[in-house]
Amino acid sequence: MNLSNMSHIPELLYLFTFILGINFSSALQLEGLSTKKPRITKYTMKPTSASATATPSSLSIYRLNGTSGATCILIQTDGLLSIQYRDKYGEDKEADTFMPDQMDISGECWEDESRITLGWKGFVLNMYFSKTPGGERWYVNNVELIYSSNNNIFEHIDRPGLDVKLSTPPGTLLFPTPVGKAYTCDQEVIITMFAQDENDKSGHLAKLYLRELKMQSFMYKSSNLWGPTFQCSATGTYRDETAPIAVGSTLAVATVCTVVGYGLWRYFKVKKFQYGTMA
Repeated sequence: MNLSNMSHIPELLYLFTFILGINFSSALQLEGLSTKKPRITKYTMKPTSASATATPSSLSIYRLNGTSGATCILIQTDGLLSIQYRDKYGEDKEADTFMPDQMDISGECWEDESRITLGWKGFVLNMYFSKTPGGERWYVNNVELIYSSNNNIFEHIDRPGLDVKLSTPPGTLLFPTPVGKAYTCDQEVIITMFAQDENDKSGHLAKLYLRELKMQSFMYKSSNLWGPTFQCSATGTYRDETAPIAVGSTLAVATVCTVVGYGLWRYFKVKKFQYGTMA
């Protein structure tokens, strides 16, 4: 190999090391970049209640007690329900309703499964809780909303008189939390519900916005107090930690191929030029 060609090797190695370092750093920070986006909420705060509570005025507490009188499910949040529908003029609309302080609360509490039902202004919201097979964690496996399209919250709705049932998709796993701890999230949590029945005629889509959410199930404590806090992730969601690593590895391999390909192309191009000159 010509000495002039070898002089480019340190330059290529430095370029390769620099690009690889950038890709590896990007892989580690890929998910963290999303936390820098501004938090945009659909609403400000619900109307404050005149009654004195132990929580900030914008937050409501919903409690379900078991047959023994001990608290089974406890939820604290500032909630808003938003439903997308179509009116008789063919326009897409949204109807919003705050989750009030006073609810019709019912439900059932078992060892490994439980349910809380919240009712207000013609809406029924069911939240179903389960434990993981080993019993180490609890989570929400289904959120279900039931109402009539005759509800006066819908202005000029295109299809009145329908019984609507929307829910999260099968296999939902929300807020996985160690048993005995309270899921807490300062970020706004959004739960999307839609019809799971292919014969649904409403075409509605519902989003439940939960701000300053604190939730715990399978409590069974006579003191009715929260367990230790289990904080949600920075984005309010759970993710597979292998994704950034996989992306970074792919970028690194692509970088290696690019640098090696460039080195070979340059080497053979210069070599061919030298042979042509000698001829």
